[in-house]
Amino acid sequence: MIIRDAQIKILEKASIDSYVAELCEHCREYAPDLLDSLSDEQLETAVREGIAAAEKYGFDKRGPVRFFVDMMIAFGSGFDTDPQYPWVAEILANPEEMTQMELSEALHNKATEVFAIVFGPDSAHSNEALEKMLGKVKEGINFKREGFRQEMIALFKEIHPMKYDLVGEEALKTLVNSAIARGDERYGFKAPRSMALMTMMMFALGHKFDQDPFHAWVAHSLKDDTGETPDKTAEKLEKRVMIWFDAVLKKAKEAK
Repeated sequence: MIIRDAQIKILEKASIDSYVAELCEHCREYAPDLLDSLSDEQLETAVREGIAAAEKYGFDKRGPVRFFVDMMIAFGSGFDTDPQYPWVAEILANPEEMTQMELSEALHNKATEVFAIVFGPDSAHSNEALEKMLGKVKEGINFKREGFRQEMIALFKEIHPMKYDLVGEEALKTLVNSAIARGDERYGFKAPRSMALMTMMMFALGHKFDQDPFHAWVAHSLKDDTGETPDKTAEKLEKRVMIWFDAVLKKAKEAK
């Protein structure tokens, strides 16, 4: 029996499609509340992007790839370059010296330690921080240009002191500067409140939250298809953010 190249490609595609479907099912089980807003098609797209991202580090075995995707969901799709988690880049810096199994194990060990601090049991720490953040926003924080960076750092320390201590002030300064630059250069934001939204979202969902396929609703909200000013678009995103986070917190409370 001769198997031609075209047939091999069909078999390979079928195998990949099967693995993607398996990973999608795993993701729904791993983070049902966080991924509730994603359609099946959007989740499949996110998983395929995750597989491609993992491949860049030489991850092509089922276990390491699945763990890489889990990390994207937990810490944000750009977790491998996020200034909040420099240990990821350090572990992944020399893939030639470790097998993918050893790399994923090293990541898992450190991630478990960090997860306990940032999220806590049943995400208690992150949910408490989220509740504080929402409360502050609903109170109507008046962000100002003068002293903006230090004001954001102080806000992070107030809403999530454990993560603040873990990440460190210098890394958070880098995060704030990145948020300001991206808000200005990519989206044209000018208002301090718009920049604050960018900064808080990076802190909560990772520094590439606006490109994260597991949070597709963010990119959709940032699309200006109505001719609105950039800061009006930011206001629209803020409303979506509050609705989404309220829903996450409600589900967390119902699960107790």
